[in-house]
Amino acid sequence: MRLGPAPDFVSRQIGRYLTKAELGRGGAGAVYLAVDSVTQREVAIKELIVTPNVDPTALHRFEQEWRVMARISHPNIVHVFDLERQGDASYLILEYVPGESLRELINRGFLSLDRSVAILDRILIALDQAHQCGIVHRDVKPENILISRSGEVKVADFGVARLTDDAAPSSATRLGTTIGTPQYMSPEQVASSRVDGRSDLYSAGVILYELICGRPPFTAPASRGPFTVMTMHVQVPPKLPAIHRPGIDPELQALMLMALAKNPDLRFQTGSEFAEALRAVADRICPGWKTDPNFANWGAAPEGRQWFRSATAPTVTTPAAGVVDGSSPSTVWRGSGARRYLR
Repeated sequence: MRLGPAPDFVSRQIGRYLTKAELGRGGAGAVYLAVDSVTQREVAIKELIVTPNVDPTALHRFEQEWRVMARISHPNIVHVFDLERQGDASYLILEYVPGESLRELINRGFLSLDRSVAILDRILIALDQAHQCGIVHRDVKPENILISRSGEVKVADFGVARLTDDAAPSSATRLGTTIGTPQYMSPEQVASSRVDGRSDLYSAGVILYELICGRPPFTAPASRGPFTVMTMHVQVPPKLPAIHRPGIDPELQALMLMALAKNPDLRFQTGSEFAEALRAVADRICPGWKTDPNFANWGAAPEGRQWFRSATAPTVTTPAAGVVDGSSPSTVWRGSGARRYLR
């Protein structure tokens, strides 16, 4: 998708919404900034134009996002207001979140631990609410986490979400397509399209690992294809976070490894359980995470505010895919629903 305003943009009416600017454009349509003529509220409009060149599952996913999001309203989930149709085009009317994605923040450098915890806490609470409503996101990743200018965290893009009470597989599943993004897919997501909320929590664990260690737990050169990383999620244990961040708090490391357990039964079972455990560790090692006055300033940790035992962490070269450190985790997480991390 091309991001940024179109230089030759012409405003137009979509239902009761008047477009103000084009925020980006892809092969199947654009995303617009618009104003609701009734409430005068700014909204984002996602456009899908159905043509012979458009993926046949695209419309299904578009409408699925509308159906799924009609079930839920939560401050940490991007709200879907409406669905409009004009000719061959469909338009999803979304809450407009001025700011940037978590991916953009990560690309700017490390976030401090208190900010990382605050972001993940809100992701987990949002996922917990979605799961209680029978919704599994299936594509939790930094690109789908939005941070507003005021520091609000919003989970977005439920286009490939699944309703747990929907017995019929999606059209993408019927076509044999694996749903998700390889770096953030759970082992069961790789092996089967039938997943529950614990799959999303695994993906959240991958995000936490990336925030703490500066890289996802599993990577491979693009030349080896996405299936290499997908296979690693199923077969390869993650390297200990301490390898990337010497001196990391052992309970935080144990929590991270529990979140990435291959067996869903050995992970946190709910988003609230995961959040409760994370808060317990954060309250001890960075007690200001809830009240950080710079919460909306999503930069790197301030000078001198190290949250590792060592003052500096050496740069670690990611080994070739498939090379696994021989050490095994030994710390037992003793939070709610405690389970030993197992390979």
